Amino acid sequence: MPSFAPGRAWFLALPLTFFACKDPPPPKPTKLSEQPSALVPEKPTIASGPSPFRNPDTDPPPPRSEPQLAPDELAAALAAADEALKIGDETTAITSLRRCANRVPQNIRCEGELALLLLAKKRFNAEADYYLAQSIATDDPGLDDAYYRRFGNAMMARGRAKEASIAFERMIGRSKPTAADWFLLSEALQGVPERLADAADAAGKAYALDSSHPEWLRTEAILTGQLPGKIARSITLFEDYKTKIKDPTLLADTDRRIAELRTIEPQPGSTSPDPPAKQGPKQAKQTPRTPASG
Repeated sequence: MPSFAPGRAWFLALPLTFFACKDPPPPKPTKLSEQPSALVPEKPTIASGPSPFRNPDTDPPPPRSEPQLAPDELAAALAAADEALKIGDETTAITSLRRCANRVPQNIRCEGELALLLLAKKRFNAEADYYLAQSIATDDPGLDDAYYRRFGNAMMARGRAKEASIAFERMIGRSKPTAADWFLLSEALQGVPERLADAADAAGKAYALDSSHPEWLRTEAILTGQLPGKIARSITLFEDYKTKIKDPTLLADTDRRIAELRTIEPQPGSTSPDPPAKQGPKQAKQTPRTPASG
């Protein structure tokens, strides 16, 4: 005869089976980025305002405000830069010049020398442009022609014709210029479109001092031909130039240039074909009427 478990034992087992089948609810899913991590520290809060760090490639120096070095300290800084450059130590020279740059009052030589050094460096574009503009904006009577010659040559080597022309003009103003000096200025001025007339004039002064360079006369003729109202003068210069040369190629090129100039402005006494006369509208040919017979 089968036996059955006591009723009381079955009743006690029921709650255990009931609660064992009911799992707890799963946790709410969260994004990984929202979970704190001990491996990635929280980013610190950065206070707003100007950064104490400056990128010399994109940020120019702040406006000058600090007082200039005392005269003996200024002289020492410039001398230290000169000595460093004699042995090719540009880093030490830049460090020395920074001591006297961007101060009040301005020292043009300090900032000019610093500009030349920074222009040759990479990633110093903004700072170099700042000191270049500052040093060329004002003249210093204490600087000699040798400084401005070196400054102008450095500007020409970097394609900065406007700054070079200013430097060469100051160089000429401080010395007895040679023919080569005048033509050097002409070459710089040719890169400044609004000063083309000055470039032609400087080339003419160079040739006047040394006529053994007919190419300077040719340069003056070419530049003059680009000036308003100076076509006749340009042709005269080219005609003079033809008497100084024998090279067939140059002679042919000069004749071509003269012919082109004459098409722009015909010379007095030259003959040119008259323009065709304007004709009115054609009229229909009329047939004479025959008298009517009586």
